[in-house]
Amino acid sequence: MKRNKLIGMLLSAILLTGLLAGCSGGSEASQGGSSPAKNENGELQGKLVIWTFFDQVQDMADQFEAKHPGVTVEVKMFPGDQYQTKLLTALQTGKDTPDIFDLERGYIGKFIDSKFTTDLSAMGIDELVKDNIPYVTELGRGVDGKIRAVSDHSSPGGFWYLRETAQEYLGTDDPDEISGMVDSWDKIIQLGKQVYEASGGKVHLIANAGDVFDIAAYNLEPWVKDNKLNVDPQWQEYYEIQKEIRQNNVDAKLPFMSAGWGNALNDGSVVLTSMPAWAGFMVDNKDGKAEGKYGVAKTPLGFYSGGTYRSIYSKSENQELSFEFIKYIAGPEWQQHNLEKTGNMPASGKVYEDNLEQFKSPLFGDQNILAPYYETVKQMPGHTADKYGEEILSKWRKVAGEGVTNNRSYDEVLADFIKEVKNSFPELQID
Repeated sequence: MKRNKLIGMLLSAILLTGLLAGCSGGSEASQGGSSPAKNENGELQGKLVIWTFFDQVQDMADQFEAKHPGVTVEVKMFPGDQYQTKLLTALQTGKDTPDIFDLERGYIGKFIDSKFTTDLSAMGIDELVKDNIPYVTELGRGVDGKIRAVSDHSSPGGFWYLRETAQEYLGTDDPDEISGMVDSWDKIIQLGKQVYEASGGKVHLIANAGDVFDIAAYNLEPWVKDNKLNVDPQWQEYYEIQKEIRQNNVDAKLPFMSAGWGNALNDGSVVLTSMPAWAGFMVDNKDGKAEGKYGVAKTPLGFYSGGTYRSIYSKSENQELSFEFIKYIAGPEWQQHNLEKTGNMPASGKVYEDNLEQFKSPLFGDQNILAPYYETVKQMPGHTADKYGEEILSKWRKVAGEGVTNNRSYDEVLADFIKEVKNSFPELQID
């Protein structure tokens, strides 16, 4: 749900990998001291310092302070392209360190098993997140099975559409009907041909063949198993689907988050846009002109994009108070507030269920938008993060995308991909 996450996701990867390589063994890390978190009246007191790249953390701090007037929360926010390096430098040197720090989905695997993260399971977090969306919990779990990072949200996606455009080219703007029309890639390809022909080549069904890649990405097996490169056989199937989409003019060839991609979302030159729930800022809603004009349909597979997690620094002297903050963001009070204020989807399945019937978002009018998100995201497989997965995924995205553009065979693409992985990660076993 982070606006600047795409910029910072891949930066500092080499630095992070090198510096963290010797920092595994989080289970042996010192948990530091723990200053009293309550005064004589049983009220929380003290000061916390949180490091982040995300401006909405300030609202978390404000809400926590309002609930606990004896606590001061200082939020230090850094640009996304600098955050990783600044954080790692502080943790390595032990100088000017935060009590709590944020980790983005794109690089959480580089930190989660380091000596810098506190074992939250030992503090009782498992019971508090037992009703969470499974994938959300698992991404914060280390190789030792202990939870070391917690998120307050999930990041499900769906096909967003302008109702007027859908009515013209699909014959309906009803989200359930449209979900049924696009519940398989074969249906999408056939429907895409019809839209392209009906519009005289001016309108495409989806923005980019890469949507297939993004939707499939976290539904398949991890890229590394037992220190060995693992290429899920289904990648071949999805690659061939991407090629078929491109060859039949189903997509508008607009990469995710490109300028043209954003324009298509607003002008209706693409019927269905694959979007994470947090990306409402991409819609031009000046003076409320887009309110009620959009719908969201389910994609063939559930998917998610992005996400931010919070860890407690293992040497923080404010372990107890820090955990109180983590408990707060993991709980229903904050997640309900966040849902209502920002439209960011909760991590808690219970908060989803409590809002399924009544929650409304201005862009989507009367549609119960939590329903399509919840139905798909709760089925996402839960995988723990590792230091390889996101970098290898980005390599596949690049090589496969070029292969689709140049109409190359899967075997050619796979060979190039394996070569890139070997060059970047010589320590991995590769058949």
